[in-house]
Amino acid sequence: MTPVAWLVFALLTAYTIWDGVRRTRGAKSLEGFFAAGRAIPWWAAGLSVMATQLSAITILSGVGLGYENGPEWVQFYFALPFAMLVLCHWFVPALRRHPILTAYEFLERRFGPATRTLTSLVFLGSRCCAFAVVLYAPAVVFSVMTGLPIGPTIWITGLATTGYTLVGGTGGVVWTDVKQMLLIVVGIGACALALLWQNTTALGLGGTLQALGQSGKLAAVEVWNPAWTFAVPLAGADAAHSFWTDKYNLWTGLFGTLCLFLSYFGCDQSQVQSILTARSADHSRRALLLSAFTKVPLQLLVLLLGGLLYVAQGLGEEPLLYRPSDRVLAQELTGAPAERFAAAAEQHAAARARRTRALQGLAAGMAGDHATILRETAMASQKARADARAAVHAHAVARGLATGKPETDSNYVFPHFLFHDLPKPLLGLLLAAIFAAAISSAAGALSSLTAATMVDLHRRWLLPHADETTLLRHSRGYMAAWGVLATAAAVWLGGGPLLERVNEVGSWFYGSILGVFCLALFVPRAHGLGACCGLLAGLLAVAAQHQFLQVAYLWDNLTGCVACVTVGTFVSVLAPRQATLAHPAPAHDTEPSENTRWGPTYGRVAVLAVLVMLLLWLLSAYGRSA
Repeated sequence: MTPVAWLVFALLTAYTIWDGVRRTRGAKSLEGFFAAGRAIPWWAAGLSVMATQLSAITILSGVGLGYENGPEWVQFYFALPFAMLVLCHWFVPALRRHPILTAYEFLERRFGPATRTLTSLVFLGSRCCAFAVVLYAPAVVFSVMTGLPIGPTIWITGLATTGYTLVGGTGGVVWTDVKQMLLIVVGIGACALALLWQNTTALGLGGTLQALGQSGKLAAVEVWNPAWTFAVPLAGADAAHSFWTDKYNLWTGLFGTLCLFLSYFGCDQSQVQSILTARSADHSRRALLLSAFTKVPLQLLVLLLGGLLYVAQGLGEEPLLYRPSDRVLAQELTGAPAERFAAAAEQHAAARARRTRALQGLAAGMAGDHATILRETAMASQKARADARAAVHAHAVARGLATGKPETDSNYVFPHFLFHDLPKPLLGLLLAAIFAAAISSAAGALSSLTAATMVDLHRRWLLPHADETTLLRHSRGYMAAWGVLATAAAVWLGGGPLLERVNEVGSWFYGSILGVFCLALFVPRAHGLGACCGLLAGLLAVAAQHQFLQVAYLWDNLTGCVACVTVGTFVSVLAPRQATLAHPAPAHDTEPSENTRWGPTYGRVAVLAVLVMLLLWLLSAYGRSA
């Protein structure tokens, strides 16, 4: 880190934090602290929704996934536009009809206090675990930046974001999200242009596209695999070619993630709070549709950045180990681990040399089977790096420094590029973007945890008649407690590809929570007992699926939702009907409609989503034929 990089980083970070606090300081009520007075413009709420998806995890882990596996992860977002249409048409009117602060207040109006409390408790458990994973991403960068171990940087990041949210509240989170999006888009775009310039200077534009395609870095869509088998594999059985264990393809992207996104954006308080801060129901719709239009292109840019980095490393020097602590431990190896590491290093050097010669031949227009060589060396390089990490991990286990299986170091690919190859002013900009993404994502999760605890539990059951000053003081206390708890959990839950880890954690709960809201909106006969039984049944179904079957985690969302709705409906039909409203709804609509005709807009979003998927399929076809 040079003085110039530190200066750019410090100035941009200081301005981001100061402006977020300035806009919301002096909140005197829960309405002001958790809903920002419902005065956030739609474009700011929309950028806030997008920012939680384009977070520090997305940057670090997304580039790493693109580097290792190409843009296949983009299929994860194929259902997002369709989920937004469902949310805009059914969920937004229901949530904005009453002046609520959390999504689970709506459930009390429909089912009663027991359903609200149980669902809120499930949300608190899931969001705390996900928040812990979110904290791990910026800690990786600050560990590389400062040379500190990952543990202390986790605590620094967690306590800093907790302090910021304590001062700024939800409004501070939203305005930080706005600046985060601007910084990230500018920073990622600048990195992509720098790598594209470097690669095209050496290979030309056509050669760069060929190198990406032949290395498997343009394979964005998988519609069919002849090797798939469709019998659901039992736990412990061979599932190498099972359709159900293939994490990312067109079908998991459309059906598995549909339930995930419906739950995340429509039932998860960390997202619903952005919807509730907008000025009206129509403003909430615009905020969601902004994300529907822009998320897939932005995510594709992040993943392609990883592919461009892979090609650039092929022209230069690809490290055998990306994690700094692994490089330190590698110097201490002796005996069998040292021999295994040396063999891996030799294999990696050979693969790297072959890849470099193939890229040089591609640039010079020389004859040769460059496509086969690039595909072979991509797999050989990955295997050699995995063998090297396994050797280091064995040494770490022997010293009592690690447990379990060795983890990928893909989260460190982008930080290595930042600190070794990026111009220093741009480095400061990217670090500021990552820090802004960290504090906004973590602060959004922290604000939602506090809102659910305070509004759904504390005020509802302990102090229903307390004044706003007392409630606000207790809210800050709960926020501090959640910050410390989640930071401690980050040490345990962090590691591995963070984009996958955070969604794996959420998928245990998302489908079941979505099922409760589906019962409330679409099953008129459903009542509180049925909703509670359905929620517990959904959670048990997901747990049983993990215990007895081998199924990719994205299907957990569909399993939980179907189980919850099925059991909830069955119990509601069999059990005596209960009163569905704990408190009568206000006679007037607190968010009057702007009488906007949304049908044509929904149609344009759906058509655009299909066109984007078609273009990505064509890109994949080009990559396979390159």
